Amino acid sequence: MPYIELKGLVKKVNLKPNGEKEILLVVPSDELKGKLDSLSEMIGCRVDVALESLIVNYNVVLNAQTNEPLKTYKVDDKGVVHEVKPEGEQLEVDLGLPKEKIPTVEEKEQAEREIIDEFILSGLAPSFDDLPYDFANIVKRRLEGETYMKLASELEISSGKIVELVDEYRKRIAPLAMKWDEWRQDKEQPKQEGKTIAEAEDKPEANESEGKDEGEEEQQNGAA
Repeated sequence: MPYIELKGLVKKVNLKPNGEKEILLVVPSDELKGKLDSLSEMIGCRVDVALESLIVNYNVVLNAQTNEPLKTYKVDDKGVVHEVKPEGEQLEVDLGLPKEKIPTVEEKEQAEREIIDEFILSGLAPSFDDLPYDFANIVKRRLEGETYMKLASELEISSGKIVELVDEYRKRIAPLAMKWDEWRQDKEQPKQEGKTIAEAEDKPEANESEGKDEGEEEQQNGAA
């Protein structure tokens, strides 16, 4: 029985007169290497298809007056992401004052699912009381090829429900995952003699300036 896995772009969905839907899936050529023969065998056959987006869509709540996110995050040296409480908000908590009502708007953001899943698998993603499942284990097994149907059966819930829960969890931790990704990229940036590449690149300019000043000084001395 032919079997293939592909990553592609859902280009459009056409509604056919007989009530059927025609899905146009655009696949990069490198995704089809060694798979064309299997794919050709499936033409005209009924197939089992599962599509899962590689992009996670989530909302960020902004202060309508400043257009800044209400929640900001920082990462400690161990990679743990913490929410940063604004000074005014922390003062309200300390003094027991009612929280100021701030006009807000929501902005849609997107993140690569791969980054969020790596954050989950790192063991640094937080848990939530209303989402008590072991999402690190679920994501790990899913990436290893297990189906949502099998995972749902073990948890005694429907496959649709487990997909919904995983999607909700990814959306909640997406802002934290993006901050964590920034932290790990900065941490992995190569250094030269204790200095970052950016600092090292600035150094030649300073040396060039120093050399120029010394040359001008020698010319002045020679003229004298």
